[in-house]
Amino acid sequence: MSGPTAISPEVLRLAAAESPLAAPRAAAGTDNGFAEILNKVVTEADGAQKKSDAVLNEFMNGKGGSPHEVMIALNKADLSFRMMLEVRNKLLDAYQEVMRTQV
Repeated sequence: MSGPTAISPEVLRLAAAESPLAAPRAAAGTDNGFAEILNKVVTEADGAQKKSDAVLNEFMNGKGGSPHEVMIALNKADLSFRMMLEVRNKLLDAYQEVMRTQV
């Protein structure tokens, strides 16, 4: 098993490309919107949850695995979910702040 990473390097690269500090994109065809990045984060969190469920079921049915692998998979799923939840919370906070601004 690999280390406890919650987000793939590709998602981080996409998020950096969406940063306001990033250089403007040259081609319009390479446009990766924020919704696509958010969708990837949710998909990765869901995948980590499904993988942890599969590892736990294999262990409980005696088909292999060790308690260490189960705990690592569960911690990865937990970390992915908590990060997704914090991103959601920050988005809601930003939205509420924008709605409070007076024109």
